[in-house]
Amino acid sequence: MAHKKIPLDKRSREAIEGQLAAFRKKFGREPGPNDPIFFDPDADTPQPYPEEKFCREWNEIMDEAVRTGGVRPELGYAAKKTGFLVTETNKKKLSKQQLKEWDDAVQEYLDSLSKRVQ
Repeated sequence: MAHKKIPLDKRSREAIEGQLAAFRKKFGREPGPNDPIFFDPDADTPQPYPEEKFCREWNEIMDEAVRTGGVRPELGYAAKKTGFLVTETNKKKLSKQQLKEWDDAVQEYLDSLSKRVQ
C-alpha cells in the first residue's frame, strides 16, 4: 500500500510528535504500523482512544470553558453537539456541511433561549 504524504502545520506536527513520545514512554517501544497514534493512556496495550471517553472529556472541557467565560454558551453547545469548534483559523478548512452543522447547532441553542424567555 502506498503511503500518502499530508503536509502538517507546526502545531499538528508537534501534536503528533508528542503522541509518539507518549507512546514510546508508555509502551517502551516505537509504534508499529497498526498501533494507534491517539491511544488510551489507561490501557495496558496500545488501544485506540475510546470514543465514549473522548466525548465525555470533550463535553467536560466545553462545560468548563463556558463556566469560566472562555467560550460563549452557544459556542460551547455547538462544540458539544458537533464534536468540533469553529474558529476564524479553521473555518476555511471545514466543509460546507460541517459549517452548516455548526451554524444549525448555534441557532438551535439561541432558539431554545428565546423559548425559555417567552
